Amino acid sequence: MKKIYLMIFTCCTFAFNSNAQDPGISACLNGTNVQITFDLLYNCANAPGSLSGFSAIGFHSGHDGWADVIAWDSSAAVTASNDGADAFTWEFDPATYYANPVVSIINWVHNGGPVDTTNGGWANEGKTDDATATGCQDFSLDISSLATCSGSTDLNEVVLKDALNVSPNPANDFTNFNIILRNNKEVSIELFDLTGKLVDNVINSYFTKGLNTINYNSSELNSGIYIYKVISGDQVNSGKLTIK
Repeated sequence: MKKIYLMIFTCCTFAFNSNAQDPGISACLNGTNVQITFDLLYNCANAPGSLSGFSAIGFHSGHDGWADVIAWDSSAAVTASNDGADAFTWEFDPATYYANPVVSIINWVHNGGPVDTTNGGWANEGKTDDATATGCQDFSLDISSLATCSGSTDLNEVVLKDALNVSPNPANDFTNFNIILRNNKEVSIELFDLTGKLVDNVINSYFTKGLNTINYNSSELNSGIYIYKVISGDQVNSGKLTIK
């Protein structure tokens, strides 16, 4: 089988879309509180300005279509401190944080916050990538999709996992395995048919922190459904790849 791989290594920011939760965002429930951790590694490349290096950033939010907005520079707004690697964590109770009860969705963007009042906040805005040519969208989070935070209630416990997106899927002649790594690590990708038979060892190589895109030539695969298995360090992601 002839295979062509194009590996692109970059430190640029990136994020993937998800109906329930952006993979660049780690969130969970600590009792009635919602914990949200945002890593600037996943910020939209076209977002205005950068939040990198700030000691803390603001949380400009509302709920269920931006009702009851609490501005990032409001005295009532929660802020999050930089963990030293440009990851920030908030914790708040939606039931008491907003003026009215939250139905299901929290909407937000990240701003410079109180430590960046001289820059006006909106010049430094974190947004999720909307996969269009131009840009960025606000973040949204469905509270009903969140699992309970494991272990202690320490804010620093929230750990962002490596993110994976396979696109296009369904595919014809090629597909891209887009992997965002939290750290430099070994990554392997295997492809199986529905009987569990190994069809292809897509790659086994060392990748750097950030977005890594592996362009996979799938033109010699028969039409059907395959299972991909991606191992990055101690994390395993799997899913279905459909070949037209």
